[in-house]
Amino acid sequence: MAQTQFNRLSTLSARNVIPRAELDVQRAARDSARAALNIAQEELSFMQVLAPFDGIIANVNARNHQVVTAGQPIAILNSLDSLDVVFSIPENLFIIIDENNAKYQPTVQLNNLPGRDFAARYKEHTTNTTSGSLTYQMTLTMPRPSDLPLLSGMSGSVRINLGNLSGAAQTANIVIPVEAVFNPDNTQRNQPYVWVVKQRDGKLFVELRKVETGQLTANGIQILSGLNDGERIVAAGTRELRPDQEVRAWVRERGL
Repeated sequence: MAQTQFNRLSTLSARNVIPRAELDVQRAARDSARAALNIAQEELSFMQVLAPFDGIIANVNARNHQVVTAGQPIAILNSLDSLDVVFSIPENLFIIIDENNAKYQPTVQLNNLPGRDFAARYKEHTTNTTSGSLTYQMTLTMPRPSDLPLLSGMSGSVRINLGNLSGAAQTANIVIPVEAVFNPDNTQRNQPYVWVVKQRDGKLFVELRKVETGQLTANGIQILSGLNDGERIVAAGTRELRPDQEVRAWVRERGL
């Protein structure tokens, strides 16, 4: 409208029908209207939210017409291709994590899908400890299974092979908690043993296994022989068990 009015007055001014000053006033009004239009168009561009990837909106954190600040979350978007796994890790393991180590690939198991493991890889971590604990929050990422309806907020567990971590045992392939090694009363003195968990007919049983130990490290004790990579052991209550006793797995909460 301002441009149309300016064009009309410009024609009249060229015919000397109106004074030059009146045309200048209309020119200023046109420029002011154009500036207001540019500001409005810029503000309108802020109304469009672009997602960095394709996904499904899991939750909306803002209401219609609500004023939000820069960086404020307004929605949670679930990726269609991948899943993030967030867990807590103690500082003694945190300092030896090497995200560039190709062998460092933890496995994830969901509570509602027992017996099925998913390979994950490092994505990011926090630099401050979690409130009320001496743990750091770490995020792994894994491909989203095409045959499972996995949703945000589902719980599970993360398994990490300490022998694959940077700074772990260099002369031993396996590092286990010190509490897992013990000397049974009816065996030779100073001969270390561990309980190995075996599965039969869908149930878990313990097997007494003699091992050879190496150096004691900040992450546990090195096992030079007697254990194979991937075997599960008992890390607590070792003196309360007997051979072939049935047990059940217990996952420690709030991280490792």
